[in-house]
Amino acid sequence: MGILWTGGMAGGEPVIKTKAAARDPELAQTVRELEFRIARLSLLNQAFWELARERMNLTDADLEKKIAEVDLRDGVEDGVMTNGPLKCPRCGRISNSRHWKCLYCGLEFEKPIMG
Repeated sequence: MGILWTGGMAGGEPVIKTKAAARDPELAQTVRELEFRIARLSLLNQAFWELARERMNLTDADLEKKIAEVDLRDGVEDGVMTNGPLKCPRCGRISNSRHWKCLYCGLEFEKPIMG
């Protein structure tokens, strides 16, 4: 499946085990919460992908192509989604990624579903 996840959090074992987390209960709790959020998002993404694949006849290649497209929106092919300056498709000017409307021509940008 290429770059797609395949059950990375299966088993429920903590991913991060550090001496610092063992010494600092607050840090350990934060790590546990983040691991839970990652596991939950993984579950939601897997369920969504399976629905889309079954009901819309999409392939893993379709998803990988879209992942690559979304990844390159920030101009860097690095496998993660980051906020960066957005180039307006209408006027070509650069806007801050915190705004979902071009500050120059007023075009509303497509907002991500999550994030």
